[in-house]
Amino acid sequence: MKNPKYLVLLLFVPVSILLSSWGFLAHKTLQQVSIYALPEALGVYFYAHQDYLVNQSVRPDVRRNEDKSEEAKHYLDMDADLFGVNYKTSIPHEYTAAVAKYGIDSLRKEGLVPWEVVRVYGRLVNAFKKEMKDSVLFYAADLGHYVADAHVPLHTTKNHDGQLTGQKGLHALWESLVPEEQVVQYNLAQYQSKPLDYIKNPQDFIFEILLESHAMLPELFQVEKEVTAALGADKKHMQVIRNGRTLNYYTKEFIQAYAAKLGNKVQDRMLVSAHRVASFWYSAYRDAGSPAWVKSEIQVNADLMSAFRKEKSAWQANTLVSDKLLISIKNRKAE
Repeated sequence: MKNPKYLVLLLFVPVSILLSSWGFLAHKTLQQVSIYALPEALGVYFYAHQDYLVNQSVRPDVRRNEDKSEEAKHYLDMDADLFGVNYKTSIPHEYTAAVAKYGIDSLRKEGLVPWEVVRVYGRLVNAFKKEMKDSVLFYAADLGHYVADAHVPLHTTKNHDGQLTGQKGLHALWESLVPEEQVVQYNLAQYQSKPLDYIKNPQDFIFEILLESHAMLPELFQVEKEVTAALGADKKHMQVIRNGRTLNYYTKEFIQAYAAKLGNKVQDRMLVSAHRVASFWYSAYRDAGSPAWVKSEIQVNADLMSAFRKEKSAWQANTLVSDKLLISIKNRKAE
C-alpha cells in the first residue's frame, strides 16, 4: 500500500467541496500576487489590509455551505442546451437582456458568474466613491474571487467535472491538485512587466475571459485521457475506506504526470487571472475618480510604504516562497 500522505483529494465528495473553484491555496496565492501589481497608492492601501484580502478571497466558496443562491455565481455553462449551438456569440452580455431571453430560473441553473462580476464591480466603485472603507475591502475580496473563477476552463462547461466523458474528478485535479502540487515552483512574477489594463467595459471583458477559458477545454480533457492511458488505472486512483465508505483518491504519481503533460498551462492561467484581478481593482478605483482618501490613508505611514516596496521586490524577484512571504503556504503549514 502506498503511503497515505501521498494520496490526495477524493473524487467522490460533496459538490460544494469538489467544485470549489481554484481551491483555497490557489485563490489566496493569486489574490496576494494581485496586490503587488497595483499602482503604488492603491497597492499600499490594499497591502495594509493584505491578510484580510488574501484570507477572505475564499469567502464566496465558504458561503456556498449556507447560501443556496451562491453556487450559481461561480460559473457559466456556456455550452448548456439553454444557450444553443451559437452560444459563443448569442448570450447577451447585459444582465436584464439575458434574463429576458432565458428567464432567471434557467440562468441560475446554468450559471451567473459574468453578471456577478459586474454587480460586485459596481458595488466596489460605489464603495470607493463614498469612502466606505470596510465595503471596499469586502467587495474587493469577493470580486477577486469571481474574476479568478471565470479563468477556470471547467467553470464554462456543462461537463464541469468530466462526468459526461468518464473523467469524473477532473475539476479538482486541474484547478486544485495541480497548483497545490506545483505552486512552490511557479514564477509568481510572470506578469510583473505587463502594465495593468484599464477595463472600459467590464461586462464585455468578463465574457472575453470566459471564452478564453472555454477554448482551453479540449486540451484539458485530452491530456487527462493520455495520462490515464500511459499510467494505467491502477496508478490513477487508490481506494480508501473512510467511515465505512469506499472513496477514490488520485495518486500523487497521477497528479504529477498530469501536471507535467500540461506544462505551464495551469500556472499561466492562474497568474493571468491575478493580473486581471488587479486590473479590475484598478479600474474600479479609476471609475470612482481615483479618490484622494486612498492616498491619504497611507501617506504618513513610512514603515508601511517601505514594507510594501520590500515585499513587492521579493515578488519581482520571485522569492516570495523562499522568503516565506506567501501567505497561502504559511497558512497551510499552520493548519
